[in-house]
Amino acid sequence: MGCCGDEEEHKEPDDLTRLHLQGLVINRRCRDILCLLLFIVFWAGMFVICGIAFKEGEPNRLIYGVDSYGMTCGSKNTFFNASFDLTDSKNMYWIDPLSLLSPTGVMYAKTICSPGCPTGTQVCSKNDFPCESGDQFTCPYYRFAEDSLYGRVPGVDATDITYWTQLASVTNVSDGGAAAQFVASVKGLGGAFAIKASQLESNLSGRYYQVQSQFPGNGPCYPNLFDTKEFFFRCFPVFPGNLTKELVQKAKGVVSTLSDNSVVKEVSSQWQSNSQKWARYVGDISRGILVIVIGGLAGGLVMSLLWLVVLRYLGGVMVWLAILFVNLSCIGACLFAWVKAGYIGNSGIGQDIVDALPGDINPSSDEQRTWFWVAVTFSIVAALVLLITLLCITRIKIAVACVKVASQAVGAMPTIIFFPFIPFIFEIGLIIYWVAVTALLYSAGDLTAWCRPEGPSATFSFAQFTNVSNVASTTQTLTSADAAMFNGTSASAGSANASGICYTNFTTDERAFFCGRDPNCYLSYKWNNRLKYAFIFHFFGLLWTNQVIIGFSCVTIAGAIAHFYWSRGDSVNMPTFPVLTALKNTVFYHMGSICFGGFIVALIQLIRAMLEYLDRKTKELQAQNKCAEWAMCCVKCCMWCIENIVKFINRNAYIMIAVKGQGYCCAAFSAVKLLITNCLRVAVVNMVADVLIFLGKISVAATAGVIAYAMTEAKYYNSPSKYPDTYLYSPVLVIALSAMVAFVVA
Repeated sequence: MGCCGDEEEHKEPDDLTRLHLQGLVINRRCRDILCLLLFIVFWAGMFVICGIAFKEGEPNRLIYGVDSYGMTCGSKNTFFNASFDLTDSKNMYWIDPLSLLSPTGVMYAKTICSPGCPTGTQVCSKNDFPCESGDQFTCPYYRFAEDSLYGRVPGVDATDITYWTQLASVTNVSDGGAAAQFVASVKGLGGAFAIKASQLESNLSGRYYQVQSQFPGNGPCYPNLFDTKEFFFRCFPVFPGNLTKELVQKAKGVVSTLSDNSVVKEVSSQWQSNSQKWARYVGDISRGILVIVIGGLAGGLVMSLLWLVVLRYLGGVMVWLAILFVNLSCIGACLFAWVKAGYIGNSGIGQDIVDALPGDINPSSDEQRTWFWVAVTFSIVAALVLLITLLCITRIKIAVACVKVASQAVGAMPTIIFFPFIPFIFEIGLIIYWVAVTALLYSAGDLTAWCRPEGPSATFSFAQFTNVSNVASTTQTLTSADAAMFNGTSASAGSANASGICYTNFTTDERAFFCGRDPNCYLSYKWNNRLKYAFIFHFFGLLWTNQVIIGFSCVTIAGAIAHFYWSRGDSVNMPTFPVLTALKNTVFYHMGSICFGGFIVALIQLIRAMLEYLDRKTKELQAQNKCAEWAMCCVKCCMWCIENIVKFINRNAYIMIAVKGQGYCCAAFSAVKLLITNCLRVAVVNMVADVLIFLGKISVAATAGVIAYAMTEAKYYNSPSKYPDTYLYSPVLVIALSAMVAFVVA
């Protein structure tokens, strides 16, 4: 279990395996067991986080949203241990779209979950005003009814939002003197309103609440003033083009600040905020998981196998074509720079070159001096590339031979082509698991109330041209049932802290109740420190496990290729199933070493990710302090270099593990020693191999991206009306993930 101290003399192989294999160790033992145990314990922690995510998370919060009362649309909720079923209510609707007319009112505009978006005859248009149909009004949930109406309207369910008609059955109006003042104001409007006011003066019945609801902000219900369009389960009001003009005319300039159509701008700004975008993007991942699996995983696997076939027969040709292309590109750039510098063009050949180039490339005389130095630089680079090519022809031949031998090994061991299915399945499981848990974690957190720091809202008011006040009172009154339920809890929000958080001394249900009825408060889910640490742990699990899968593949394939290489391709001296033999050795003896190497790379990747996060959070500071910006850039660059160096050492250490059966530390030491003593040869071989592998990865990723794009163009993913459950807000992240997954698979 030590790093290197557990190495021991290996027994001599028997005559049957007398090792044509003078370099391949047959008898092995378990290595780095402690690292394997740590990895197992770590995954036990991953499953604990999974349990937390499933217990506290709710993906519908990302897809359908959370309304102003803390209810998740499209889900079954609970309120004070009572069921609050909104399974069929998947659309977020602003009950008072006029509150969006305030530049700062979007966040505080009250929303509810609705089965559909009001349109057509459900809209209370100006021609219908005052409206008489219950379908033309939307109310807060009856459980959160305004004017202390809960329990006073018979036959209404707690989640009902269309009880405007039933308001007429209320027998006891509790507004007292305020009701008389309101009726007098309505009577002053004349017309149909005067008739209704006269009826209320003679009999102050529940119709008082119906009339009050005609004016947004006054009554327990709100007229559907505008047609709405459903977009990603949000009912966006369609404001008429002349809305601003009419409001300005009626208000006699009071709301002239709206003439620049700030409504649309503010709604668009809120919708396009980074947090809202990211929430929708994460929701798209769960909707587009089939695209990622088919385009990224399956497509990546198929294209990778095809690339292996290409290397088998065209590896040498591709290498020499790539070298020729690089040299010709350098020479072409050199000639172009000399033409721009004015040194080519007078001779016959030079004139032919100039004639072949576009006619608008001739620079001014001031620029020719600059181009002269550019041409000198390009000439030096071209000369060096050509010189290196000529000097390394022998080593390039070795590299080409290595590629060919690897291709021959694939031909001699055709089962190795199917080995990628094993890490492929692991990658599928890891990605699906990680995405699912991430979505649940992202939707978890504490329901937090945020209060408007500047005090009362300043939304558009009908009182500006009707003389009927619609300024909602921020003082919340409770019914006797609510008062008993809250056991005397004060409805005061208290002073918001520096972050704007309020209602901090309330339970979750109490916070939802009071904030939902407070016009200066809105609710959202906020991660607590426990969830932040859980996500960091979960993210590191992705990095570490991914590196373990990569190491597992590398050691297994290297072990199989080693059998082929040291047997000189003679199948008699090879195991019957070399891939299975290598797989057995990897699983039984070397998983601890793989976990060791994977941990080092994953830790560096985690540090790089944290540096990127810190970089984004300190952009303003860096803009003011160039030294801080320079230091951050240097640290990020150093970590990038360290990661690539460790990955390079890891890859060669895994090969030594597969060949020699050593522990990770000894294998890494042997690999570094071998690399140093053969640095030039290794550099050329790795450069050629890396170019081919990189071209293969890019080709596979690009093809997977095309496949994913083609799939997202289907109506199944871009038709919100026909397929609302699979509609993608934006296919960008799904396509990008498909390409990234294919790149990893390759």
